[in-house]
Order: sequence, then C-alpha cells, then structure tokens
Amino acid sequence: RKESSAASDVYKRQVTATSNGLKMNRFSRQSKQAGFTLLEVMIALAIFAVVSGALIRNAAQTVSQTAIVQQRTVAYWVAENQLNETRGQPRTEDSFPGLGSDRYSVTMAGQDWEVLMDVESTDNPDMRRLIVSVSPASDTDYVIVELTGFVGKY
Repeated sequence: RKESSAASDVYKRQVTATSNGLKMNRFSRQSKQAGFTLLEVMIALAIFAVVSGALIRNAAQTVSQTAIVQQRTVAYWVAENQLNETRGQPRTEDSFPGLGSDRYSVTMAGQDWEVLMDVESTDNPDMRRLIVSVSPASDTDYVIVELTGFVGKY
C-alpha cells in the first residue's frame, strides 16, 4: 500500500499488543539522520578546545592575582604593625625617634620581610615623619608597601 501524504512519510504506524489483548496504534518518527557527522563532531571539539583554553588562562590569572593580593595585604600589616609599635612607645626626651634609617627583619604569615623605617624631620621640631617600606626578604629592592605616619614628641 502506498501512502501519499507527507505526514505518512515521516511517521510510521506501528501496531503493538497490550497485556489485555487489545491492539493499540502507536506512531513513531523515523529520522533520516541517525547521528552527528564527523565534521559536526570536529567543529564541536574545536569550540570546546578554544573555550577550555580561555577558562584555563582565566583560572591561572585569578590564582596569580590572589597570590599578589595576599602578599600585599600581609606586607601592609607588617608596615602598620611597625608604625603602631613606634607610635605606641612611651614618649620621653630620650625615646623620641632620631633622624635616619633603621632596617628590621620580620616574619609574618610564614614569610620573611625586610622593613626599612626612615625618620625625617618636619616643620614642627616636636614631630617626626615615619616612612615605613616593606619588601620581601628575598628581594629587598622590590618595595611592596610604603606607609607614612607621624609621631609627636609628647
């Protein structure tokens, strides 16, 4: 028997038996294509490779930036600690910071730091400017943080 309609070309009528003996008609779609072609799979893999490469680069950059931010944060804490320690000392005529530079080695958060504190004069003879520079102990030329504070004589 020939079927003439376009719908009958796409759908094929199947007869199945049920448990109560009645027959039911079921329609199933016959596809002209059973899967993906090799070209489609290759294009999909190429797109996946490009996207994966971009994601990996982005993840590596994020890890690097996180390490830099962590290093700067710890260096900032080291500089703040040094400023606060100097400010917190009792002030007498003899304990007023003298002009010049002092270098300290500090360990914080499992890292060794080099702290350079420059004490400079100001227009007010009873005030000193403190400039604290913090760098990794392994590379003292690379200053990560520099803080400036002031301390009074009394």
